[in-house]
Amino acid sequence: MIARWLTFVVVCALGGPSIYGVEAGRVIDAQWIEIEGTRIPVPPREHPRLYLRRSDVDDLRTRMSHPVLKPVWEELERLAERRQSSRLELEALGYLVDPQPEAGRRTVAETLEMLQESTFPDEQDISRAIGRTMVTGAIVYDWCYELLTAEQKQGYIEQFVRLAKMMECGYPPTRQGSVTGHSSERMIMRDMISAGIAIYDEAPEMYRLAAGRFFREHLPARNWFYPGHAYHQGDSYGSYRYASDLYPLWIFHRMGAGNVYDPAQQYVPYQWIYMRRPDGQLIRSGDTYLHSRRPGQVWPLETATILSASYYGDGHVYGEFLKEPSVSAENKLFEFLWRDPELQPRPTSELPLTRYMGAPFGWMIARTGWDENAAIVEMKVNEYNFTNHQHLDAGSFQIYYRGALAIDSGLYSGSSGAYGSPHTANYYWRTIAHNSLLVYDPDEVFSRSRDRDYGNDGGQRLPNGRSEPRNLDDLLTRGYATGKVLAHDFGPDAQRPQYSYLKGDITQAYSDKVRQVVRSFVFLNLDDDARPGALVVFDRVVASDPAFKKYWLLHSIEEPQVDGPRVSIARTEEGNRGRLYLTALRPAADNLAIEKVGGPGKEFWVFGRNFPNDIEPRRRASQEPGAWRIEVSPQRAAADDCFLNVLEIADVDAGPPLPSTLVEGDGGIGVQIADRVVLFSASGEPASTEVRFTLPGERPLQVLVADLAAGTWQVSCDGKPLRELASQEPGLAVYFTAAPGEYTLRRAR
Repeated sequence: MIARWLTFVVVCALGGPSIYGVEAGRVIDAQWIEIEGTRIPVPPREHPRLYLRRSDVDDLRTRMSHPVLKPVWEELERLAERRQSSRLELEALGYLVDPQPEAGRRTVAETLEMLQESTFPDEQDISRAIGRTMVTGAIVYDWCYELLTAEQKQGYIEQFVRLAKMMECGYPPTRQGSVTGHSSERMIMRDMISAGIAIYDEAPEMYRLAAGRFFREHLPARNWFYPGHAYHQGDSYGSYRYASDLYPLWIFHRMGAGNVYDPAQQYVPYQWIYMRRPDGQLIRSGDTYLHSRRPGQVWPLETATILSASYYGDGHVYGEFLKEPSVSAENKLFEFLWRDPELQPRPTSELPLTRYMGAPFGWMIARTGWDENAAIVEMKVNEYNFTNHQHLDAGSFQIYYRGALAIDSGLYSGSSGAYGSPHTANYYWRTIAHNSLLVYDPDEVFSRSRDRDYGNDGGQRLPNGRSEPRNLDDLLTRGYATGKVLAHDFGPDAQRPQYSYLKGDITQAYSDKVRQVVRSFVFLNLDDDARPGALVVFDRVVASDPAFKKYWLLHSIEEPQVDGPRVSIARTEEGNRGRLYLTALRPAADNLAIEKVGGPGKEFWVFGRNFPNDIEPRRRASQEPGAWRIEVSPQRAAADDCFLNVLEIADVDAGPPLPSTLVEGDGGIGVQIADRVVLFSASGEPASTEVRFTLPGERPLQVLVADLAAGTWQVSCDGKPLRELASQEPGLAVYFTAAPGEYTLRRAR
């Protein structure tokens, strides 16, 4: 039957209207109603109206033979040979392009029977399978609507309600949260809304309940965080949940409601473009379930890229999809329906090397290029922590160059990596597993939950007990705020920055054991293949009790080598060739302690206890749990401490590290490395009147002075005025070339 329909389509596929890209010209004709204080669009009084309209049918014929989409169609046919649901969906699509009532009635009857006979085990994540079954029923109901009898309509409705009641969100869909968690995925935003649209004329309740919750809870939360151009659920769940958000985008647009989201949604996938490593993997973030079974395998982003790129006509996002253009069986039909086959990829080389992701994230990724030699540095503030698959990693950083050098440690798989396991709850999710800061209060209790034991890692608090926020109001009012970006900047060339600067106050991320935690990052692009860059990290930490010990953390895969205030970390296993040099400048040498922690039996060590987890051999090519960390601490107890550390990125054969020289001035502290100088306010507060420092040596240097109050600053060298520079938000810094000498920056106005 499918083959006969395909023959008809190929003969007729001679043209037809194109609705590709952003679907320019599509009529926005939806009517809106208010249900319990929430406005929702009304499904049009016609069929089909789910995923497409009658005006789209001619385009279906064109798509079947289009050179880009023909392989997708052929894959759908292969799926139909082995999956009943795929066959029924294709038969319903065939009825749209070549109505054959007898064949269509058989499809309607078989689909109803499938729904009636469907059973599902009581196991985790089964709601995804239940919801996808509802989608098949909704497609057949809507696309073959004119063939259904009154009795069949009632049968479908009963089954949709039965299946909806089996899902985690329940029916009515009131359970779980709309910001994170399973109810923030597809069961409401695609599955229940789809079934509700199909049966709306006969039974409007399901659509009103599901769409009502989407517009009341899901949509406001996303339109609040989309302007940050990122997603909060990590490298794996983030792309999956963003892909879930794209179903309402297409569903309501095709229904005639237009784009219901903030258009900033378009730029979320750029987060993953910048996180992409030369080996095809992603810089780790949150709970990672994406893995490679072979070296060089590209981690796919699937519908998170192709559906977004096609809707917004974004060639850069489309280029990211083409790096691994696979789409799973359950999503293949949506690729066929919505992919823009005329869209052309644009190269990442067009993009600036640094990207800042604003509130409510406060993240920055700086790169030195887009080829196999690219160094990548990720820096995080975390203005909010959304919990669930996001970790307690405010203030953390990661570094990749010819291998993973400074890593997120731990595993979300293996022998003890399940969600909520002792390994995840006590180590992997926690601050101790990240390149961040600990302040250890031995009496701190992180949770008294009966469901899960959260031990004392010395790190950041559990926002709202690590319960998932129900909605945006919960997120804003119940303790999920964890920090504030104080400054961010990169330049002076925005396309190829020499510096990338991020500063944040992360005091809120901790309990009252701290009075202040402020971290500043400056990544310097040294424009050298063998030594591509250096990351300068400056911290001011004030504990509420001087006895609380402070730890500055650096995690690695291979064993670090410690030599006084310097540490060397190589990444040479599995063909990698990177090296990281750490130079600790503060605490001062007479107050500095550097300890190496890790190795067999202490890989995931938390103050006297290991939380073991073993990697899976078949995924060894991409699992990077780490086994070592460096802890930098002051030896003497004090409430107030500063850390100043320089991390030089180098090829494994580049030779010894470059000198990292302390630069101090009147209220300022910083470092010189190569021909660069970075200077911070020692107090952490912006300088408002004057800054003094001395530049040694014989050659000109590139100088970044951070922590300046907004205004015009007069630069003088050896008492002679040189120039005026403007410090303005959001950077509150100046960058200039300077010869050796004694410098004064005085605020002129």
